[in-house]
Amino acid sequence: MTIAICTRNRASLLARCLASLVAAERPTSAFEILVVANDCSDETLPVAQGFAARLPMVVVEEPQAGLSHARNRAIAEARGQLIVWLDDDALVRSSFLRAYEAAMAASPRCSIFGGVIVPCLDGEPPAWLLAGLDVVESAYAARRRAAADIFADVDADLPFGANYAMVADVQRRFRFDPELGRRPGNPFAGGEEIAVMRAALAAGHVGRWVPEAIVDHLIGPERQTEAWLWGYFHADAKQRASGRPASLWGRFKAGRAFRRYWRARTRAQPQEWLALFVKAAQLAGKAGVRPDL
Repeated sequence: MTIAICTRNRASLLARCLASLVAAERPTSAFEILVVANDCSDETLPVAQGFAARLPMVVVEEPQAGLSHARNRAIAEARGQLIVWLDDDALVRSSFLRAYEAAMAASPRCSIFGGVIVPCLDGEPPAWLLAGLDVVESAYAARRRAAADIFADVDADLPFGANYAMVADVQRRFRFDPELGRRPGNPFAGGEEIAVMRAALAAGHVGRWVPEAIVDHLIGPERQTEAWLWGYFHADAKQRASGRPASLWGRFKAGRAFRRYWRARTRAQPQEWLALFVKAAQLAGKAGVRPDL
């Protein structure tokens, strides 16, 4: 296996991610940890290379900024039969490596594998977020599966890039679109991994969930604010509505939803007002209004 980690100027998070891999149970077959440093100007390279005595490390640089460019570089460098994609802010649990190894052996007809992602609020999160996390956890790439279900439909609920895998020979046929994914100036861009998985499924490939492959997804204080969450849900809805003309009715609904959220903000419980908050942000994104909270 190749465990591919694409990272950009987040050396401290990368160190925690790699430390979790050091502590994980080793698979029975050979594996490598491939770190792609994407246009980094911090201590990413020495941090990654510092784990070479404890992990089978390969560290490369990709100068062209953008997550899809980094992912495509990882595809070119990977030597494993299975490429396991892991975010630099994800901490693997003990059975992570063995779970993917076992899944590939048990399901040879599957080309895509998806793991569990559990949001983990770092630091001292606000009380309202702790109380209403389940309402907004999709913004933190939450994926929870208890069974090894098979998926083959392009419209199925698919894994997220923080924790999924694809057979390398298949992954090389489905590269990542540089117009998608996070890049400088567009921190809420994404969807590059979903586009790849949908293309593979449309071509007849099959996937399965791996409930034993679990990561804790670290959510730092900068993403624990209403402003950040508004930006995420607004951008996500705007991207989904791309190409559809905005209407006066849509703008009216967005404004009405925002007023409902604002009234509930100081009167209702977090789960209630956060649901109104998400709806308001999504309607605003679809209508192309109020990009900022």
